[in-house]
Amino acid sequence: MTRKNKPWFRQVRWSYIFNSWQGAVCYLPYITVLVVTFNYSINSSNTLGEALFKIFPAWVCATVVMQWFASNKA
Repeated sequence: MTRKNKPWFRQVRWSYIFNSWQGAVCYLPYITVLVVTFNYSINSSNTLGEALFKIFPAWVCATVVMQWFASNKA
């Protein structure tokens, strides 16, 4: 008897949403990176522009990696 594996993510428009508990767990490190980066950049910056300059590259990299991973597990 073979068991069909349920995909971890499903595509919703241009993004992916978790479809199983494994997919939900994969979002935890992603959200953690976003929150830690935001907190660090706000606390260590003097201006809003400087904070955005620190946030943007980290968030883009994290999002690209998460999208790539989700597309492979969908």
